[in-house]
Amino acid sequence: MSEGTDRDDRGQFDSGIADDDLLRYFTEGRPFHTAGEVADRFDIDRSTAYRRLRQLAEDGRIEKVTLGSRTVVWWYTADADAATAEEDADDPLFAAPSFAVDEPVDDDEIDDVLYGEIEG
Repeated sequence: MSEGTDRDDRGQFDSGIADDDLLRYFTEGRPFHTAGEVADRFDIDRSTAYRRLRQLAEDGRIEKVTLGSRTVVWWYTADADAATAEEDADDPLFAAPSFAVDEPVDDDEIDDVLYGEIEG
């Protein structure tokens, strides 16, 4: 594993791994991991993985718990999705009310269901 040579705006080494890639690791499979597992998965140093996970936790995107004297487990929660949803609140697609249809809808009735009955 090798540490990157570029530094971020806080002077920390930048691993070149996007936050979304890290979060996807938690959502595609089991939702909890250690920094060591993240380091192995992304081929980065454990200290770099720990710093990245700590920053995601400070940003409210993941949570952590300390188990025993040396084990920290990080996990992705639905609360993180809620924080992202608040950011998308200005988008009309995300602001639209949700609904459910109890019975199957025929293709020619989809507009009626989505936009209300069309008067002609």
